[in-house]
Amino acid sequence: MDTITIELFDLTVSQALIEVQRVLDTNQNSAVQIVLDDDTHKRNVIKLLDKYGRTVNVRTQGQLVIIDVVALKRPAYMPPAVIIPAEPKQAPIKPVLVLSGSIGIGDPLMGRRLLLEVLKRADKQIPWIGIAYEGASILKDSASLKVLRNLAASGVSIRVSKECMMFYSEEASGFEVMEDSEWQMLLIKGNITKF
Repeated sequence: MDTITIELFDLTVSQALIEVQRVLDTNQNSAVQIVLDDDTHKRNVIKLLDKYGRTVNVRTQGQLVIIDVVALKRPAYMPPAVIIPAEPKQAPIKPVLVLSGSIGIGDPLMGRRLLLEVLKRADKQIPWIGIAYEGASILKDSASLKVLRNLAASGVSIRVSKECMMFYSEEASGFEVMEDSEWQMLLIKGNITKF
């Protein structure tokens, strides 16, 4: 019986779990070796293996974590490992932060219209759209509020910074309050798309 090796690099947690589940479902009794480099993936993979009732041995090699899943019926010898490459993950979609009431430094009316058109076309997979600093000016006009409320109705979370809520609490009612430190840290780390 072959030992199947799964490499779970550059995958989201859900993609990694789907890959492990696929291999377990198609090779129910086989020994499996899972190689990864992330603690969150490790915890979730071990939980999944527990649900399958599989015995595991966990070891590390430098930065790598190797989870050896014991075969349900161990063969007399272990043939060479079969490597099943995992599909690479797509880059995660970053949250969006609106820091200005318009795009660019040109005509502010045209910039506002362009900003609203960009927001209308927002991918529904965006974790959230945040409004902060001068971006709060879009809370003052009905056309902008309509775009934001339509996005919220479609499932995109609209978050208004706590600082802005002090000035626009009525206009921002119904939107989630966001701590300013959260968007500031994401901005510093480059983990947010800003307008």
